[in-house]
Amino acid sequence: MAHATWQRGAGRPACRMLAKSQRPCLRVSATGRPSGAVGPNPSSQLAESSAAQLPATARSRREALAGLPAAVLGAAALSELLAAPRPARAEPAFVDAEALPSTSGREEVDTTITAAVALTIGIADSALKLAKDRAIGDKTIIPPAEPVGRIVIGLYGNAVPATVSNFLALASSGNLVGTTFSRVVAGEYIQAGKQGARRLGAVEVPTTVQANPEVSQSAAFRLNHYRPGTVSLALGENDEDPNLREGPGYRPVEFLITTGPGPVPRLDGENIVFGRVLEGMSVVGQVTKVPVFGPSPVGNSMAFNALASAIGDDRAATVRRKYGKPLRAVVILGCEVLPEVPAELL
Repeated sequence: MAHATWQRGAGRPACRMLAKSQRPCLRVSATGRPSGAVGPNPSSQLAESSAAQLPATARSRREALAGLPAAVLGAAALSELLAAPRPARAEPAFVDAEALPSTSGREEVDTTITAAVALTIGIADSALKLAKDRAIGDKTIIPPAEPVGRIVIGLYGNAVPATVSNFLALASSGNLVGTTFSRVVAGEYIQAGKQGARRLGAVEVPTTVQANPEVSQSAAFRLNHYRPGTVSLALGENDEDPNLREGPGYRPVEFLITTGPGPVPRLDGENIVFGRVLEGMSVVGQVTKVPVFGPSPVGNSMAFNALASAIGDDRAATVRRKYGKPLRAVVILGCEVLPEVPAELL
């Protein structure tokens, strides 16, 4: 006679018939409770069947072990699986941090320092001389500045030789002396070398600065602004008059220095990185603390500027170019091309 047992599977019970000879016989104790099985044990049969079907390799046997319930494993099969040797484990490769690229972000670019320029920086009490302090015939209306230190810039002459050659020509001409930083963006960069009237603290480009073919070469834009103190030729972040930039014979010399603490990825691919600060990041930090002109935090100045830009009013762009202009003049008091790069700065 066959008996039906119920098993749960696929969300609903399924009926399976067992022959009488396959049903285990239970011994009943004096208390009336079953004390053990007499006859075939389904668990033992399932364990023997499962062990026979295990793959030959040790890893496959262990995977099969993990997939079987502990209740159906016999002691012999369990001992055999656990005794199998484990495969050798490869040790992680050691990475030497000093061997990683540290300055350029691109290992294939030669960022050897080939020359260095030292800028002496001063900060004045105001952006321009007061009216009572001005005189007819003044060559400049930039007020006297108190020295705060110097910034030494190392140049990548092998990576972008034309850009470096022009910067050295500008520095050695003396035309940077008496000029000012035109823009300070805290957390991003400080900017100098803006072309214009020298009386207002701008740069007059000397004839020794040549046309720069690298401004149209993609290879010149490979280096990134990922570390504080990165120095680049300001092409994308240029605040000069568009009429000047579009004029014949325009030669870009405006440059910026990133301030940190983080990278400035929005400058990547827009400017030509040509050096880094070797000394004077504390001076860069002092410059970033100078108050600057910007949109008012109250009122609708930003909304009005956006509206003017949308309708094509050129005055909107003119105002935006003045955002970040220091309200206290940051002056380049001295500029020197170092005869050699001090070894302790490399």
